[in-house]
Amino acid sequence: MEKAIGVIEMATTVINITDARKNLKKITDDVVTNNTTVIITKPHAKNVVVISEAEYRATQETLHLLDSKENQYALDKSLSQLKTKNVQALSAEEWRKLNEKD
Repeated sequence: MEKAIGVIEMATTVINITDARKNLKKITDDVVTNNTTVIITKPHAKNVVVISEAEYRATQETLHLLDSKENQYALDKSLSQLKTKNVQALSAEEWRKLNEKD
């Protein structure tokens, strides 16, 4: 399976609720420090996932960007250009001038 460009795989730990209660500080420190994900298992498959605030915000931003068809098209087009090496590096000034034309 091909990995998406720019995707970083995060380590995942699974722990039951009893052990999570006993080790909450260590779990949360590890999540933030090591950019890991922890799944806390609970009875009746009512599990929860612990991620860092930064990861949560990044996920929310991604969902927002993918919410519109125009954004999806622009992102797909950019990824396609990147894969085919059809890219052009612009300076900040060139970028500003390009956007002023729109």
